[in-house]
Amino acid sequence: MLSKERFAWVWLTALVVVFALYFTYVSVNADAVAAMHMGQRIGLLAIALGSLGVIALLTAVFGRHREEDGTPTLIDERDRRIDSRASVYAYYVLMAGIIVVGCVMPFTTGGWTIVHATLLAIAAAELVHAGLVIHGYRRGLRV
Repeated sequence: MLSKERFAWVWLTALVVVFALYFTYVSVNADAVAAMHMGQRIGLLAIALGSLGVIALLTAVFGRHREEDGTPTLIDERDRRIDSRASVYAYYVLMAGIIVVGCVMPFTTGGWTIVHATLLAIAAAELVHAGLVIHGYRRGLRV
């Protein structure tokens, strides 16, 4: 398995697990979360996003360590095209989410609902990107 595909698998799994736990906690404990002051809410969000950062960092470090053992890591045209195609579709998902968050939600809701909707739009775009990178490596690139 190539390092970009391996990273995409780890990133996809981490995104699903971390955001599922975060959004489940926020929705199940809605009253307790609403009673938290701003610092506690930001701390809760920082724990979720910080864990994603740690996972990405560890994956990159272990990926480089594994590459130093002799497996070459050349980025060729196929890798660039797979990433480019995945980025295009992820961009469309992100823009759709941000249009809803930035153009519709300020007139209907506010506060942390907008923050969570923005986070969900970013997470959905990242899930699409990682999923399409995996799909590109598994199914091949079709022109």
